[in-house]
Amino acid sequence: MKQVFIIIAALSIFTSCTRPDFEYPESKIWAHRVNDTTAAMEKSKHFDGLEVDIFYSGYQDKIFVGHDIEDTTNNLLLDDWFNYIRQPSQKYFWIDAKNLDNNNAEAISQNLLSIMNKHHMNDNIFVESPDVKALKTIKDAGLRVILWTENIVWNNIDTTTWIEHTKKTINKLHPDAISNEAEMFELLVRYFPEQNIHLWQTPASPNEENKKITCKLCSNESIKVVLVDYDEPIAY
Repeated sequence: MKQVFIIIAALSIFTSCTRPDFEYPESKIWAHRVNDTTAAMEKSKHFDGLEVDIFYSGYQDKIFVGHDIEDTTNNLLLDDWFNYIRQPSQKYFWIDAKNLDNNNAEAISQNLLSIMNKHHMNDNIFVESPDVKALKTIKDAGLRVILWTENIVWNNIDTTTWIEHTKKTINKLHPDAISNEAEMFELLVRYFPEQNIHLWQTPASPNEENKKITCKLCSNESIKVVLVDYDEPIAY
Protein backbone atom coordinates (compact mmCIF):
# COMPACT_ATOMS: atom_id res chain seq x y z
CA MET A 1 0.00 0.00 0.00
CA LYS A 2 2.89 2.32 0.85
CA GLN A 3 4.45 1.68 -2.56
CA VAL A 4 1.17 2.54 -4.29
CA PHE A 5 0.99 5.82 -2.36
CA ILE A 6 4.54 6.73 -3.39
CA ILE A 7 3.78 6.03 -7.06
CA ILE A 8 0.60 8.12 -6.95
CA ALA A 9 2.45 10.96 -5.24
CA ALA A 10 5.22 10.86 -7.81
CA LEU A 11 2.72 10.92 -10.67
CA SER A 12 0.94 13.83 -9.03
CA ILE A 13 4.17 15.83 -8.81
CA PHE A 14 5.04 15.03 -12.44
CA THR A 15 1.59 16.05 -13.64
CA SER A 16 1.68 19.30 -11.70
CA CYS A 17 5.01 20.17 -13.33
CA THR A 18 3.87 19.35 -16.86
CA ARG A 19 3.60 22.49 -18.91
CA PRO A 20 0.08 23.29 -20.15
CA ASP A 21 -0.63 23.25 -23.86
CA PHE A 22 -0.16 26.54 -25.65
CA GLU A 23 -3.42 28.37 -26.27
CA TYR A 24 -3.11 29.51 -29.86
CA PRO A 25 -5.08 32.54 -31.07
CA GLU A 26 -8.21 32.03 -33.12
CA SER A 27 -6.50 32.85 -36.42
CA LYS A 28 -3.72 30.57 -37.67
CA ILE A 29 -2.56 33.26 -40.10
CA TRP A 30 0.34 35.30 -38.74
CA ALA A 31 2.34 38.13 -40.30
CA HIS A 32 5.74 37.23 -41.73
CA ARG A 33 8.98 39.22 -41.21
CA VAL A 34 7.65 42.16 -39.26
CA ASN A 35 11.13 43.62 -39.01
CA ASP A 36 10.62 47.37 -38.78
CA THR A 37 8.61 49.77 -36.65
CA THR A 38 6.14 50.72 -39.39
CA ALA A 39 5.30 47.10 -40.08
CA ALA A 40 5.05 46.44 -36.34
CA MET A 41 2.47 49.20 -35.94
CA GLU A 42 0.40 48.24 -38.98
CA LYS A 43 0.54 44.45 -38.79
CA SER A 44 -0.25 44.38 -35.06
CA LYS A 45 -3.52 46.16 -35.84
CA HIS A 46 -4.69 43.24 -37.97
CA PHE A 47 -2.84 40.05 -36.99
CA ASP A 48 -2.98 38.09 -33.74
CA GLY A 49 0.49 36.70 -34.36
CA LEU A 50 3.70 38.24 -35.73
CA GLU A 51 7.05 36.80 -36.77
CA VAL A 52 10.23 38.80 -36.20
CA ASP A 53 13.88 37.99 -36.94
CA ILE A 54 16.56 38.73 -34.35
CA PHE A 55 20.33 38.84 -33.96
CA TYR A 56 22.06 38.79 -30.59
CA SER A 57 25.13 40.95 -29.98
CA GLY A 58 27.33 39.32 -27.36
CA TYR A 59 29.63 42.27 -26.70
CA GLN A 60 26.63 44.56 -26.22
CA ASP A 61 24.43 41.90 -24.63
CA LYS A 62 21.49 43.18 -26.67
CA ILE A 63 19.02 41.68 -29.14
CA PHE A 64 18.59 43.50 -32.46
CA VAL A 65 15.81 43.10 -35.02
CA GLY A 66 16.99 41.93 -38.43
CA HIS A 67 16.89 39.07 -40.93
CA ASP A 68 20.55 39.46 -41.89
CA ILE A 69 23.51 40.61 -39.81
CA GLU A 70 23.71 43.81 -41.91
CA ASP A 71 20.22 44.75 -40.69
CA THR A 72 21.56 45.34 -37.20
CA THR A 73 23.06 48.61 -38.50
CA ASN A 74 19.49 49.93 -38.32
CA ASN A 75 20.06 49.80 -34.55
CA LEU A 76 16.52 48.62 -33.81
CA LEU A 77 16.49 46.76 -30.51
CA LEU A 78 13.87 44.08 -29.96
CA ASP A 79 12.97 45.79 -26.70
CA ASP A 80 12.18 49.01 -28.60
CA TRP A 81 10.39 47.10 -31.38
CA PHE A 82 7.81 45.93 -28.86
CA ASN A 83 6.95 49.57 -28.12
CA TYR A 84 5.38 49.74 -31.58
CA ILE A 85 3.24 46.65 -31.11
CA ARG A 86 -0.38 47.24 -30.32
CA GLN A 87 -1.05 45.50 -26.98
CA PRO A 88 1.96 43.12 -26.98
CA SER A 89 0.56 41.21 -24.02
CA GLN A 90 -2.44 40.30 -26.18
CA LYS A 91 -0.44 39.25 -29.24
CA TYR A 92 1.58 36.13 -30.11
CA PHE A 93 5.14 36.10 -31.38
CA TRP A 94 7.32 33.77 -33.45
CA ILE A 95 10.91 34.87 -32.86
CA ASP A 96 13.35 33.57 -35.46
CA ALA A 97 16.69 33.66 -33.61
CA LYS A 98 19.13 33.88 -36.52
CA ASN A 99 22.40 33.45 -34.63
CA LEU A 100 21.22 31.43 -31.65
CA ASP A 101 23.79 28.86 -30.55
CA ASN A 102 24.80 27.01 -27.42
CA ASN A 103 27.18 29.82 -26.42
CA ASN A 104 24.61 32.61 -26.37
CA ALA A 105 21.41 30.72 -25.59
CA GLU A 106 21.43 31.56 -21.87
CA ALA A 107 22.05 35.25 -22.52
CA ILE A 108 19.30 35.37 -25.14
CA SER A 109 16.93 33.61 -22.73
CA GLN A 110 17.56 36.17 -20.00
CA ASN A 111 17.18 39.08 -22.41
CA LEU A 112 13.87 37.73 -23.70
CA LEU A 113 12.53 37.11 -20.22
CA SER A 114 13.46 40.66 -19.24
CA ILE A 115 11.73 42.07 -22.32
CA MET A 116 8.62 39.99 -21.67
CA ASN A 117 8.48 41.20 -18.08
CA LYS A 118 8.89 44.83 -19.13
CA HIS A 119 6.05 44.59 -21.64
CA HIS A 120 3.81 42.56 -19.31
CA MET A 121 3.85 39.50 -21.56
CA ASN A 122 3.27 35.98 -20.35
CA ASP A 123 3.95 32.80 -22.33
CA ASN A 124 3.03 34.35 -25.68
CA ILE A 125 6.27 33.89 -27.61
CA PHE A 126 8.04 31.04 -29.39
CA VAL A 127 11.78 31.02 -30.16
CA GLU A 128 12.72 29.25 -33.40
CA SER A 129 16.04 27.69 -34.39
CA PRO A 130 17.47 24.49 -35.90
CA ASP A 131 19.99 24.26 -33.02
CA VAL A 132 18.68 21.57 -30.66
CA LYS A 133 21.17 22.18 -27.84
CA ALA A 134 20.57 25.91 -27.85
CA LEU A 135 16.80 25.45 -27.93
CA LYS A 136 17.07 23.10 -24.95
CA THR A 137 18.66 25.95 -22.97
CA ILE A 138 15.92 28.33 -24.13
CA LYS A 139 13.27 25.81 -23.13
CA ASP A 140 14.85 25.16 -19.73
CA ALA A 141 14.69 28.92 -19.09
CA GLY A 142 10.90 28.70 -19.37
CA LEU A 143 10.35 29.82 -22.96
CA ARG A 144 8.52 27.95 -25.68
CA VAL A 145 10.56 26.71 -28.64
CA ILE A 146 10.06 25.88 -32.31
CA LEU A 147 12.38 23.32 -33.88
CA TRP A 148 13.20 24.37 -37.43
CA THR A 149 13.29 20.97 -39.16
CA GLU A 150 15.44 20.05 -42.12
CA ASN A 151 14.09 20.48 -45.64
CA ILE A 152 14.64 17.48 -47.91
CA VAL A 153 15.26 19.69 -50.95
CA TRP A 154 17.58 22.20 -49.29
CA ASN A 155 19.54 19.48 -47.51
CA ASN A 156 19.44 17.01 -50.43
CA ILE A 157 18.41 14.03 -48.31
CA ASP A 158 15.99 11.18 -48.95
CA THR A 159 12.66 10.96 -47.17
CA THR A 160 13.59 7.99 -44.97
CA THR A 161 16.73 9.72 -43.68
CA TRP A 162 14.73 12.91 -43.09
CA ILE A 163 12.04 11.08 -41.10
CA GLU A 164 14.57 9.33 -38.86
CA HIS A 165 16.61 12.47 -38.27
CA THR A 166 13.51 14.55 -37.51
CA LYS A 167 12.24 11.92 -35.06
CA LYS A 168 15.61 11.87 -33.34
CA THR A 169 15.78 15.65 -32.91
CA ILE A 170 12.16 15.85 -31.73
CA ASN A 171 12.80 13.15 -29.12
CA LYS A 172 15.87 15.01 -27.89
CA LEU A 173 14.12 18.34 -27.51
CA HIS A 174 10.36 17.71 -27.22
CA PRO A 175 9.70 21.12 -28.81
CA ASP A 176 6.48 23.05 -28.45
CA ALA A 177 6.24 23.15 -32.25
CA ILE A 178 8.15 22.27 -35.41
CA SER A 179 8.51 24.46 -38.49
CA ASN A 180 9.33 24.47 -42.17
CA GLU A 181 8.22 26.04 -45.43
CA ALA A 182 4.74 25.34 -46.83
CA GLU A 183 6.07 22.94 -49.47
CA MET A 184 6.90 20.53 -46.65
CA PHE A 185 3.24 20.45 -45.58
CA GLU A 186 2.41 16.97 -46.90
CA LEU A 187 5.44 15.31 -45.33
CA LEU A 188 5.06 17.04 -41.98
CA VAL A 189 1.38 16.26 -41.49
CA ARG A 190 1.82 12.68 -42.74
CA TYR A 191 4.72 11.71 -40.50
CA PHE A 192 4.40 14.13 -37.57
CA PRO A 193 0.67 14.84 -37.15
CA GLU A 194 1.02 14.80 -33.35
CA GLN A 195 3.27 17.87 -33.44
CA ASN A 196 2.17 21.50 -33.51
CA ILE A 197 3.30 22.52 -36.99
CA HIS A 198 4.22 26.08 -38.00
CA LEU A 199 4.68 26.86 -41.70
CA TRP A 200 5.76 29.85 -43.74
CA GLN A 201 4.00 30.40 -47.07
CA THR A 202 6.36 33.06 -48.35
CA PRO A 203 7.06 34.90 -50.51
CA ALA A 204 3.52 34.87 -51.84
CA SER A 205 1.25 37.69 -52.96
CA PRO A 206 -2.40 37.60 -51.81
CA ASN A 207 -3.87 36.39 -55.12
CA GLU A 208 -6.68 33.86 -55.26
CA GLU A 209 -4.41 30.90 -55.98
CA ASN A 210 -2.20 31.63 -52.98
CA LYS A 211 -5.21 32.24 -50.76
CA LYS A 212 -6.54 28.79 -51.69
CA ILE A 213 -3.23 27.28 -50.62
CA THR A 214 -3.39 29.22 -47.34
CA CYS A 215 -6.89 27.89 -46.69
CA LYS A 216 -5.76 24.32 -47.41
CA LEU A 217 -2.88 24.63 -44.97
CA CYS A 218 -5.06 26.12 -42.25
CA SER A 219 -7.72 23.43 -42.65
CA ASN A 220 -5.38 20.77 -41.27
CA GLU A 221 -5.67 20.27 -37.52
CA SER A 222 -1.91 19.82 -37.00
CA ILE A 223 -1.13 23.16 -38.62
CA LYS A 224 -1.23 25.83 -35.92
CA VAL A 225 0.43 28.79 -37.68
CA VAL A 226 0.92 29.88 -41.29
CA LEU A 227 3.15 32.90 -41.92
CA VAL A 228 2.07 35.10 -44.83
CA ASP A 229 3.11 38.34 -46.49
CA TYR A 230 -0.49 39.55 -46.78
CA ASP A 231 -1.52 42.95 -45.41
CA GLU A 232 -4.15 41.28 -43.23
CA PRO A 233 -5.42 37.78 -42.42
CA ILE A 234 -7.93 36.04 -44.67
CA ALA A 235 -10.94 33.94 -43.77
CA TYR A 236 -10.49 30.19 -44.13
